[in-house]
Amino acid sequence: METNHALRWCSIVFALASAACGSATGVGAHGIKEVWYETQVGDSRARPAVAGELVFFGTGNGRVIARNIQTGAAIWATAVSNEAVNGSNLVAMAGVVVAPVVHEVIGLNASTGAVLWRYNPPLDTAGVAPPDTPLPGTVTDGRIDADSTTVYIPAWGASVSALDIRTGQRKWVWQAARIASDTATTGVFRSGSMSATVYRDTVFATVWHFTNRQGGTSDAWVLALNAKTGAEYWGVKLPDAGSGTFIEAQPRPIGNLLIVRTLSGHTYALTRAEGQITWQFAAVQASSSTVSSAEVYSDIVYVDGGDGKLYALRGADGSKVWDSPISGAVSRDMLVTQKHIVFPIAGSLYFLDRETGREVAAIAQPHTNDPLFSSAASGSNGRVFVSAADAALCVTEP
Repeated sequence: METNHALRWCSIVFALASAACGSATGVGAHGIKEVWYETQVGDSRARPAVAGELVFFGTGNGRVIARNIQTGAAIWATAVSNEAVNGSNLVAMAGVVVAPVVHEVIGLNASTGAVLWRYNPPLDTAGVAPPDTPLPGTVTDGRIDADSTTVYIPAWGASVSALDIRTGQRKWVWQAARIASDTATTGVFRSGSMSATVYRDTVFATVWHFTNRQGGTSDAWVLALNAKTGAEYWGVKLPDAGSGTFIEAQPRPIGNLLIVRTLSGHTYALTRAEGQITWQFAAVQASSSTVSSAEVYSDIVYVDGGDGKLYALRGADGSKVWDSPISGAVSRDMLVTQKHIVFPIAGSLYFLDRETGREVAAIAQPHTNDPLFSSAASGSNGRVFVSAADAALCVTEP
């Protein structure tokens, strides 16, 4: 495509990039340096995971690759599936790398790449009558989380599974019961959880739930579960309604609050202890879906408003600190570092000043005619790691 060639040209001749393709410039502009660039097959949506001297990437052909954090050299590569590693993130904890694929989650030895365990979440659908058949649980675009002993896996089918991170042994599974807003008198409608966050003794999860068979209307729920037993502390249906997988973003604790977002761009602050809504924010002119999670740093919440702007909000009350124009909808979760907010929009990776929202730099994926930043970025010691089209990339922060 002509646009892709233009972006490629930007990455080579960054001095002309501003005129050729907006604010995107090549690697090397504004102090950004390419540390390494390694080709790999296909695109993975999984945010890389950093542990010590290794950074772990998923690939589009079902592999997990451990790379040296300094050089990008592959230390090991393990084929775990014939499908892309398309959960929203990898987790590296307690010597284990956890990779969500499509209908399966795999645990690997972080040092050797040996497969330690495999797990299939509960079925996506239940209570269906022949000739219909139940669908498998799905973890595509799901955001998993872990502590030092347990990994928490949200899946379609409105389930959250807690597994021993070293053995994969199931500790508990939470699943939704029938919900009052269902419009049918029999059967169970499709629903799903796509995000889980463990914080202290609690797992917070988001759940979308179809209220009719076609998914034309959908509720958005937030849950607080006992991290050891899966027992429900509380569950809250948000006042915002939509359709399909209406809530996907990961819950973010901040102080005594929990920040959650819907695809419509509504941001809610709930009390962590009771789930009571204390403030909410929605951009007045929001017109696009916002798949990216809210991110927090210190006492500030950062969100894509769905109106062509990024917002910094005070965590205590949701009041605006600043807003900054961006070139489109943020296409994956954001990374917030001490200095920057880093996020992809299609084939460009943007760096905004965290304190002011000023755009510092925007780079196009180098070494390709078809640029795409397919995952959220991870950061460590001033370096940024991201999956791209057929590649793993490491650059310095500007």
